[in-house]
Amino acid sequence: MKLNALTLALLATSTVAQAQQEEEHEHLNEYEVIVINASPLDKTALESAQPVNIISGDALKQLHAHSLGETLALEPGINNTHFANVAGSPIIRGLGGPRVKITQNGLDTGDVSRGSPDHAVTTETSTAKQIEVLRGPATLLYGSGAIGGVINVVDNRIPSEPVYGLQGNANVSLSNNNDNKEGSYDLQIGNGKWALYTDAFIRRADDYETPSFMNDEGEVVDHVENTFVDAEGGTVGGSYQFDDGFFGVSYQGLYQEYGVPGHAHGEEEHEDEHEHGEEESHAEASGPYANLEQERIQLAGQWRNPFSGFNRLDFRGALTDYQHQEIEENFVSTQFENKQKEIRLIGQHKEIAGWEGAVGWQWDISDKAAFGEEAFTPNTSRRTQGLFWVVEQEFGAHHVDLGVRHERTSLSSDEQKLDTFDATSASAGYLYHFSDHTSVSFNLSHAERAPAANEVFANGNHFATRTYELGLAYELHEEESGEYYIEASDTAVSTETSNNIDVGFHYENESFHANANVFYNRVDDFIYDNFTGLDSEQIHGDEDHDEHEGEHEHGHGEALQVVQFSQVDAELYGYELELDWQLNDQWSVHGFSDYTRAKQRGGDDLPRIPAQRVGTELRYQAVSWDGSLGYTRYLEQDKTALNETTTDAYGLLNARVNLYPDWLANYGATLYLKGENLTNQLGFVHSSFLKDDAPVTGRRFQAGVSISF
Repeated sequence: MKLNALTLALLATSTVAQAQQEEEHEHLNEYEVIVINASPLDKTALESAQPVNIISGDALKQLHAHSLGETLALEPGINNTHFANVAGSPIIRGLGGPRVKITQNGLDTGDVSRGSPDHAVTTETSTAKQIEVLRGPATLLYGSGAIGGVINVVDNRIPSEPVYGLQGNANVSLSNNNDNKEGSYDLQIGNGKWALYTDAFIRRADDYETPSFMNDEGEVVDHVENTFVDAEGGTVGGSYQFDDGFFGVSYQGLYQEYGVPGHAHGEEEHEDEHEHGEEESHAEASGPYANLEQERIQLAGQWRNPFSGFNRLDFRGALTDYQHQEIEENFVSTQFENKQKEIRLIGQHKEIAGWEGAVGWQWDISDKAAFGEEAFTPNTSRRTQGLFWVVEQEFGAHHVDLGVRHERTSLSSDEQKLDTFDATSASAGYLYHFSDHTSVSFNLSHAERAPAANEVFANGNHFATRTYELGLAYELHEEESGEYYIEASDTAVSTETSNNIDVGFHYENESFHANANVFYNRVDDFIYDNFTGLDSEQIHGDEDHDEHEGEHEHGHGEALQVVQFSQVDAELYGYELELDWQLNDQWSVHGFSDYTRAKQRGGDDLPRIPAQRVGTELRYQAVSWDGSLGYTRYLEQDKTALNETTTDAYGLLNARVNLYPDWLANYGATLYLKGENLTNQLGFVHSSFLKDDAPVTGRRFQAGVSISF
């Protein structure tokens, strides 16, 4: 049964209204030193040789959006896959999909978003405490799925510290443009030994509006059809604190229904055909919609000073049951399932010859199933085990960290089994503090990645991205007649190998702050989806394909572009720059820029690489209010792959105002107003599979209230 998230949110809000504020509102200190939960060595961002961003507090509330990709889209080095506004995953330095690990409190989210951009990431940022972004390879701690970086969403669902009394947050907001309405809360209560946590959220939104544009079917439109979102969920958790640690468990239920835009398949609205109350809410949909459900049990514990040689042991585990249905004309056309189990055990050991460190073991199994019209990947199983060891030591102003990991992954499907993949990764980081204000860092890493199941076994229609996908286990063979046939490939699938160097510079004094990073990533056997220039009506000889050839069921009549997963040697390089200048007590200026160049070492460009960006923001802070006005310019992306088009430049003007009225001071309340794309600029996202049909959201205003106690 679905959680009544709205009722829970209203109850929490009424509780907040009776609570007394224990401390005055604190304005955001962007340089606050916060421990990275993703690190087993209790590092802060300033102590890490690897580039790390942490978004928390007021900054996180201001950036929060429906999808994780949109929430992080303005962080240096981070872009969004932008499957309209219904789904969005982070892209780090041009790498996304199975190369970016997305975790909830250090454990994989257990969804299927890494395999397709139309599948939503099952994290909720409205109830999160902080989001940690590790740019560059983080494979030592999280395995080969983190060859491009890690996004770790942290919440308090299992309280790890003693909780006394009642504390929490509640948020309510309204937006125009897509008539977005949402509310959320998170609440903790405890007596120092026992702690109980609960949260819930609810979100309702209609199709979003854009400036007028011509879609790829030659129609002039001013909105993106079939982009509604109905989402809700909740979590209940608890923990017990004993003298030398804690142990806790949590349960989460997440439910989303959202439109799958971009392929209406010639359908008209069928308002009279909806027979069930739940389906009537989607009568306005002009195409299929997704019904996502996830149940997740998470466990966590810590044992301090367990035995000789170790400072503590940390345990985390998760059981995830995920289901994603795509519904057309009131019945399920395709269903995806994933049952995943994961355990992480990390021991922080005492110094060995001056080196502090941690050893860890990770066990992860995933069984994915797909059936129906769009089951382009057969049922697959993945089994992974990994061992790692990371150490660090200070030598005066010099900081050195080293690490190594080895993991073994086996992949199999209903149709075939591949050999086991062994992947070994290692890194060496160096951080030097010239003074209290200035530091420089160098990070070298070697990372190996086993291919994802869809990169190997895909063979079928993928209507959401308008493609026919062929994995590495298959190849296209051209006959003398000019016809193409699908055959099993006799080429061995190789482990993807990355060698990365990252150089960083940090400077900070009372009025000025600067962070700069440059990187170079050389990848052997890079797996990418190559648009062949063929369409699905030109290929033959595959039984699954033959079933859907020509006029597909439910009006799927359009020919799909054939995408062949291929392996090439590639290189990616670029930079990230972030500056803050405090002009006086009230005024400050923020600026950032990032750029990624990605190409095959043979010369051709890689597809869907985000464009270079430059942004600036003027900020004002007073006692009872603060605000900002910012502009971000997305430059033209003309470094395009074969069968890919150039994307024009565009700019977005955004503003926000936060009010802290005296009459709400007892409730720790913030009233806020946000304006996005104030000039109603038409912008197309180069990294999106729906680039020509789903531009960025038009002018949008949001008003809300946030309460902390």
